[in-house]
Amino acid sequence: MGPTRKIGRAMFENQPDVDRIARAKEKTSKVLDHFRYVLNLHANNMFVVYSDTLASQIPLSHAANAFNVLQRSMLQFEIVRLCGLWEADYKDNAENILIVIELIDSPSIIDALAAETRSQWADHPPSRLLTPTDTPEEAAAIEEMLRQRNLKVGDREAAKAKEALRKVIDDARAIEASPLRKSVVNLRDKLAHSITTTRLEKKAGPQPSVKYGDETKLLEATSAIVEALHLWINRADFSIQNAREINERNAEAFWRGCNIKVLR
Repeated sequence: MGPTRKIGRAMFENQPDVDRIARAKEKTSKVLDHFRYVLNLHANNMFVVYSDTLASQIPLSHAANAFNVLQRSMLQFEIVRLCGLWEADYKDNAENILIVIELIDSPSIIDALAAETRSQWADHPPSRLLTPTDTPEEAAAIEEMLRQRNLKVGDREAAKAKEALRKVIDDARAIEASPLRKSVVNLRDKLAHSITTTRLEKKAGPQPSVKYGDETKLLEATSAIVEALHLWINRADFSIQNAREINERNAEAFWRGCNIKVLR
């Protein structure tokens, strides 16, 4: 466990579970908001950086220099915002994936979140439309059967929640330690702080160079983490695929509609 994680663990280990869960829910909602913005940035960069939609309209000229600045600035800002989601920052006002993971990484909290999932199903009143031919005894028997069914569904969903929460914690830890995240964050640090050598490089030596598309790989890995956290902590479904399709449609409508006239 690194020093920053020890700080995070020390911050939360003495807090009541109910407070940690409440903070995890709040921060997960904020993380989702930040991630949706990164998705939007990425959809636009697919046209500005990774396609010839605009580049093909710019001949060899001084204008190409300005366009290169536009491409670099948009891509670099996506990297900055994406890495913000993986910041090893455990301050009270931090809103990132790792602080959420630290908040929920406890057997008792996983059990409590699973219990919330169970309650969502098991405590749901069994509902059915009574028919005129139902006797009170028949109606009571059917209601009890439906109640027992809800209890079984609740137990099944609670078990699923436990497994999913443990998996998302392990997956997030793996991404945190991955060469991909380290190299992209290392580049972000150089961009954000205008430095030639980062703390990581001073400690661990030169890092692998970031290649075009590495930010997309990290974004894809982040998608599954954010979706799982939102589902199993806030018990709310959010389709990242749908959000991605909407962003791509919006970006295409704008950038394919742009006609660039370059002054010579």
